Amino acid sequence: MTFKRSTFKVRTVAEITEPFTSKSREISGYMRSKLCALPLDVVQVINIMQHLTGKEIAAEMVFCDDRGDNQYSEYESLEKRYVQIARNGQGDAWLMNLADGLISFFDHDRIDPVVSPLFIDFWRFLQLADLIRQYEQIADGVDHFEESAEYMELIEQLSMIHPNLPENYPFDFV
Repeated sequence: MTFKRSTFKVRTVAEITEPFTSKSREISGYMRSKLCALPLDVVQVINIMQHLTGKEIAAEMVFCDDRGDNQYSEYESLEKRYVQIARNGQGDAWLMNLADGLISFFDHDRIDPVVSPLFIDFWRFLQLADLIRQYEQIADGVDHFEESAEYMELIEQLSMIHPNLPENYPFDFV
């Protein structure tokens, strides 16, 4: 009997962050004070962010230090409710809600709403970023990815992170 090896795997936070732990970078006081408002293990989030700031896990997910000068800050209501944890290089951002720690996507081109919730926390976001990295590594080698068995496997793995994540993720898998 032959078993097909899974193409995608939801890895643990420790497995995902291990390659980034050799170097740390201080995050701004602005970001640190915003993170202190979170209902999460703030020390752990700050520690992980210090290792990930400036690093790219996936092309659409480059972790960054929120210094209060990002595009989402132009919206006063967003600036008070969110902290930016990553960007995609096209003016869009991944924001963490300060009230519940859940991640949303800020699309600078949208008018209303400019923020789309993913309904996942920081730790699940790290798993999402890692799955997207895995997708990026194989997608170009698969013809008609959206019609492939690999696509179905990716959707299944995304659903393990959150049942509605495949629908809530703001980009297409092609």
